[in-house]
Amino acid sequence: MNRWKGGRRARSLFMVVAVVALAYAAAVGSLVFRETSLVFVSAGERPSARVVPTSEVAIPWDTLRVRAADGVPVLLLESRVDESPRHPWAIYLHGNAGLLGSRGNVLRYRLLRDAGFNVLAVEYRGYGASLSAGAPTESGVYADATAAWNHVTGTLGVTPDHVVLYGWSLGSGAATYLAATHPAAALVTEGAFTSLPDVGAVRYPWMPVRLVMRNQFNNLQRTRNLAMPWIVFHGTRDVDVPFSHGQALAAGARNARLVPLAADHNDGVIADRVLALGVLRDIIRSTERSGRDAGGAASRP
Repeated sequence: MNRWKGGRRARSLFMVVAVVALAYAAAVGSLVFRETSLVFVSAGERPSARVVPTSEVAIPWDTLRVRAADGVPVLLLESRVDESPRHPWAIYLHGNAGLLGSRGNVLRYRLLRDAGFNVLAVEYRGYGASLSAGAPTESGVYADATAAWNHVTGTLGVTPDHVVLYGWSLGSGAATYLAATHPAAALVTEGAFTSLPDVGAVRYPWMPVRLVMRNQFNNLQRTRNLAMPWIVFHGTRDVDVPFSHGQALAAGARNARLVPLAADHNDGVIADRVLALGVLRDIIRSTERSGRDAGGAASRP
C-alpha cells in the first residue's frame, strides 16, 4: 500500500513538473513569436497624420524615396537650414515607437535645426509610409540607414566629415552600425542601450532572452571599434533604458563623452534642451572647423 501511494505521489509530481515545463515552453515560444512586435512597436500601424510632420510644425521639409541595397524603397525626410554643400548634416534615426511625424521626433528635428544642422530622417521599412516595404528586422534597419548615408554622401555630395549620426533609443543601434562602417564626423546617441538582449533580460528575468532574441543591436560590442567623437546623451531618470547603459557605452568607447540629462527616456534632450543644444552646437563648430582646416590644407602647395 505504501509503495502504491509513493508511486502515485511520484506520478503527481511528474505531472506538475510536466505542466510547469509546458507552460514555460509556451511562454518562451510566445515571446519568440512576438519579438518583432515587441521590438518594433510602431511597425504595422496604419498610416496617419504622424507619417510625416504636419503643416502646423512650421519646419520646412521634403520627402523622397531611395532604394536600399536589397531593393527595398526607403522613405527619407529632408529638412535644410542652409543650401551650402559644405553645411553639416545630421542623419536622424528614430526609436522603435513612433513614426517620422511623431511629436517626439519632430521636436528633435527642431532641436537639430536650431543647433544648425540640415536634417535627414529615415523611416524604417514596415513603419508608417513604408508599411508596404515589409516587416522590419535588424538587418533591414541597417540597410535603411545605409541608404540614407549613401543619399547624403553620394546624391547630395556631402563629405563624410560633414555628416553627424544621431540615433535615439532603437535608432542608436543603426547609428552605431553606421559609425562602425562609415567615416562620419561624429556620433550622437540618446537613450542608447548596451544591447537589446540586455534590456530584455531585465524586463523578462525568467526568460532565456539572450539565447532566443534574433534582434541584437549590440552597441556595446561596437564601442571598441569606434574612434570618432561620440556624445552619449542619457537621462538620469530613464527607467526604460537605465542610465547604467549610457555609462557602460561611454566607458567602453575610445572617444566618448557621457552627457547626463535631467530627463526620462522619452523626454531626453527635449526636457534638458538648453544643455543638449549647447553640446550639439559644439559639434557644429568642430565640424565646420575641421572642414576649414581640411580645405586650407588642400589649397597649400
